[in-house]
Amino acid sequence: MLLLTPLEASAESAAPPRTAVPAGETVPAEPAEDPEPSSQEFQTLPEPAPAPGRSGCDEQHLKELRDAGQERAVCVEWGDPQEAPKRKAAQPGRAAKSAASTFWCSNQNMDKTYVTRTSICSRRSMTILLVDTMTGRVWGKARGYTEQEINTKNNSVEFDEHFKFHLTKSDLTSSLMTVKVESICSLDDSCKQSSGPWAEKPQPITVGQSVEGHWTRSWNGNKGRKTFLLQYDIIVNIASSFGDLSWGGHREPGGGTYKVRCDNSVTKYAGCVVPSFTPTLVVPKKHKEARLFIAVAQASMSTHPGLEGGGKPLHREGSEAQAKKNRDIVCDKTFKAASNTPKPSCDEYPFARSKESGRRLGVTSGKSCQWYWVAEDTVNGKKNRLLMWDGLFEAKLPPANAKCARASMPAGQNKGVGGELGKKTSEWRLLNNDAYWVDVGAKK
Repeated sequence: MLLLTPLEASAESAAPPRTAVPAGETVPAEPAEDPEPSSQEFQTLPEPAPAPGRSGCDEQHLKELRDAGQERAVCVEWGDPQEAPKRKAAQPGRAAKSAASTFWCSNQNMDKTYVTRTSICSRRSMTILLVDTMTGRVWGKARGYTEQEINTKNNSVEFDEHFKFHLTKSDLTSSLMTVKVESICSLDDSCKQSSGPWAEKPQPITVGQSVEGHWTRSWNGNKGRKTFLLQYDIIVNIASSFGDLSWGGHREPGGGTYKVRCDNSVTKYAGCVVPSFTPTLVVPKKHKEARLFIAVAQASMSTHPGLEGGGKPLHREGSEAQAKKNRDIVCDKTFKAASNTPKPSCDEYPFARSKESGRRLGVTSGKSCQWYWVAEDTVNGKKNRLLMWDGLFEAKLPPANAKCARASMPAGQNKGVGGELGKKTSEWRLLNNDAYWVDVGAKK
C-alpha cells in the first residue's frame, strides 16, 4: 500500500477636467446592472493518471506474482465507466440536499474533480480484472466507481470526507469480493484523523451495492499554515487474491488534486480552505464609479488584469509594507485630484494589495499609469457623475501598454471596494500570492 499523506492623473500629463455631460454612443457600456454579477460556483480539475505500473497487469507485475507462487492477480485500474446517463448539472450545496445522492457533484461528468473554496468532490470510474499470472488471460472483469467529497470550514481546523464505492457490473459471480479504502492526510503528526469505518475490516460487496466510509480530520498546528495532500489506497480482494490502486498526494500533476490548506494567519480564527479554487471578487453595484473604472482599465490594458476569460488573475500581496510601497509609487506626488470629483481620493488598479501593482511591474511613478477621473455636475437639480478619461469623447480608450491605472475617485467608492476585498480576503483565507479574479459585471 502506498502511504498517503486555499481616476488619477499626473498634473503633467492629465488634461483639465471637463464638465460631465452625456457622451452618447462614445461612452463604453457600463457594467451589467441586472442580474448582479456572481462568481463561478465551482471549478473543474482534471483527474490525474495513475502512476505507471501501480495498477495495470503488465508482464513485470505478473512475473512477480508467478515467482511468488500466485496463480491469479487482481488488477485495479481507472476508467471504463458503467454509469447512468448524465442529468442536469447540480450546483454545489444544492445537490447534497437531494435524495438522489449525498455528493454535490453526483450530476457532473465522471473522471473529474470539482472544487469550491471549501469543498472537493470527485467521481471516478474503475475496472477490476482477475488475470491468470501464467498466460495473462482475463478470467473476469468488474466495473464500478468511486465518489468522494471533502468539506472544509474557513473558521475551523476540522475537515471531513465521505467516500463511496459502488459496484455496477461484474462477471465474477462465483467469487467473493471485498473492498477496503485507507487514507492518510499527513506523514507527520500535524493531522489528526479518525480511523474511518473501513480501516480495519474489508467490506463484502455485490453488484448493485455500495459501501461507504467517513473520515474526520483536523490540523494539529496553531501557527502559520499547513497543506495536506490527501492520499488513498483502495484494496480489492477476490477469493485468495488481492490488488490495490493508490492515488492522491504528490503523485498528481500540479502537486496534488486532493489538497486542503489550514492556517491561522488571516483572522483570529484558524480555518481550512481548498487552495486550488481561484475565487472571484465581485464588486457590488453600489460602487458604480469604481466598478466602471476597473471595467475600463481591464478592457483597455493589454494584459486585462484580473479579468477572467481575458487575462490572468491578481495575486494577494501579503505584506502591508510592500502594499504601502505600491501605493506610494502609483499615488505619488504627481497625482492631482480632479476639481469636480466629490471628496476625491487616489484610486488604483491593479490594487496595491496585489502582486500586479504597477510598482511590481517596474512603474516608478503613477504619471505613467492610465488616468481617469470621476466628474460630478448638477443638471435640473440632480447630481450626475461620469467616469472620464482623455480621449473619451473621441471614442478612444486609454493606452493599452500602460501597466497600471489611477483615478480621481470619490473616497467612499475607493474605500468601499477596498472593504470588499478585505472581507473576501478573510472569507477565502487569501494568503500571500493566492490568486483571485475581479468581476465588475463587464462582459469578457
